[in-house]
Amino acid sequence: MNAKNFFWFIVLNTALWGLVSLVYFFTGGFYWDAPGFFFGLSSVPGHLLLFALGLSVLVLPFRLVGPKTGAAAAVAFGGFFTLFFAADAFVFTQYRFHIGVAMLELFFGPAGREIFVFPTITYVMLALAVAGVFALTYGLLWAARKITLGKKAVWAVCLLWLGAFLTYHSLHAWGKFMLVPSVLAQVSYMPWANPLSANRKLRKMGFEPKSEPYSEPKKGTLNYPLHPMQCASTPKTNILVILIDAWRADSFTKEVMPHTWAAYKNAQAWYFTNHLSGGNATEAGVFSLFYSMPYLYWDSFTGQTRQPILMEELQAKGYQMGIFASSKLNSPAFNKNIFSQVENLRIESKGTTKVERDRDMQKDFLHFLKNRDKNAPFFGFLFYDAAHGQEFPQGGDKFKPVGEEMNYLVLTKNTDPTPYMNRYKNAVYFIDGLLGQVFETLKAQGLSDNTLVILTGDHGQEINDTRHNFWGHNSNFAQWQTQVPLLMWWPGHTGGEKAYRTAHYDIVPFLLTHILGCTNPPGDYSTGTDLLDETPRPYTVISSYTKKAIQTGDNLSVIDNYGYLEHYDKNYQKLPTGADPKAITQAFKEFAKFYK
Repeated sequence: MNAKNFFWFIVLNTALWGLVSLVYFFTGGFYWDAPGFFFGLSSVPGHLLLFALGLSVLVLPFRLVGPKTGAAAAVAFGGFFTLFFAADAFVFTQYRFHIGVAMLELFFGPAGREIFVFPTITYVMLALAVAGVFALTYGLLWAARKITLGKKAVWAVCLLWLGAFLTYHSLHAWGKFMLVPSVLAQVSYMPWANPLSANRKLRKMGFEPKSEPYSEPKKGTLNYPLHPMQCASTPKTNILVILIDAWRADSFTKEVMPHTWAAYKNAQAWYFTNHLSGGNATEAGVFSLFYSMPYLYWDSFTGQTRQPILMEELQAKGYQMGIFASSKLNSPAFNKNIFSQVENLRIESKGTTKVERDRDMQKDFLHFLKNRDKNAPFFGFLFYDAAHGQEFPQGGDKFKPVGEEMNYLVLTKNTDPTPYMNRYKNAVYFIDGLLGQVFETLKAQGLSDNTLVILTGDHGQEINDTRHNFWGHNSNFAQWQTQVPLLMWWPGHTGGEKAYRTAHYDIVPFLLTHILGCTNPPGDYSTGTDLLDETPRPYTVISSYTKKAIQTGDNLSVIDNYGYLEHYDKNYQKLPTGADPKAITQAFKEFAKFYK
């Protein structure tokens, strides 16, 4: 097998993988607008170029041994790659994610016999399929030897292939910056895809992203809700959802949050002490709360600017929208999913610091309360940001000693966290003062008796708690980054402490069932259950920007985008085994539940 034969063998194999890859598009959906069409068209050869190079590198040492050895290696590795694409395409149609080490560990590990139970005929068919793939690969090698095209044809293929590669990455960088729905929706189609992004560089160059989606892609890949909603038409209860960015579960104390603590005790509010966010970062945490499903669905809902059922029902019932956030609502792009249908959405707050923006946000919210239509219910949303940056006003250092702002370049696992923890507490103490004003205003305006208030965080905040040099969030799934307080003031109901496990996924089912009068089972629109249902949750899915964790009890199994699987306890100490394998398998099904 000479170099030219080997080149055409690589080309033929890649063409075969490209045909198999069409399964991803038939499953996820085709997009026919110009950006979506050209991105999809270029993504197959553009991304497969990396696999082709990988196959070349694997076979090259064997070709140096001799032609026959090289040919045997080409068939072996080529067949293996084809088997991977065939298996991955099947997995994608079932679960909407790609095969990786995690699934292989489950299949071949001790729990595999419990989870994957197949009849004998299945194994026979698999064996025949494997034999057929290697026979086909040998046929491609035979065909490659018959190709007589010269160097010009080789150069033409190389240039076209390189052009597809550059087009694929360039279109993604542009599409992500301009929030082009049909481009974003297809990013996760190809296995292990991680195309180029350039948002930060483009912003530094003075460019700003497009404020509205470039186009509305074809709808039809989502199946949400599973059945039409059946809800009462005359709600009377106002709803106020308050989020504190990076709110640690252990910071809700009488000392750190005296106003909120008093409001909790005086009203005998509900306090869920074992509550998990759906993420360890803002996008995943907020998405899981409003959509009641894992962050894995973010691209699909954002690409179609599809708001959650909760927002649809609120608007259908005439709720006035009071959406107020300290940080920008277009970064992350909540204006493209959760609040995409809110008219005149308030995108940002005024101020150069988080403290100033928190105050400005609250000022506008209190103005909204005063001037709203008193004959209609309202839905309010407040999102405080000071704790995220450990900011507090000058002279607000109640807890001492106070550390400087975090310089991650000098922090180590041996750095004393106390000064930084005090800085964080001061920021939460500042927010508590603002919350005290909110509670007083609700009471003064007579709204306490007909306003449901939910107070929680989007995620936690680690301050070297594991002593592994983790400072902040989105770095692991330890309890300090994933567990958040959840308090609820429900007029006419007393609660107290509730110790059973709950999660962000359970909030929307509670609101739709008990406040908006919907009779659909939560499974029609959610992967959670009713917040008041004390039945043990079999698992909780927690997401970061690049990984997902499945937690059962206090054990975690963490899966990255490439399928690598690791196990931890809630303090993020490594374990030989993690979440219940059966729960992992069930969680995988949730990743495809709301797709057709």
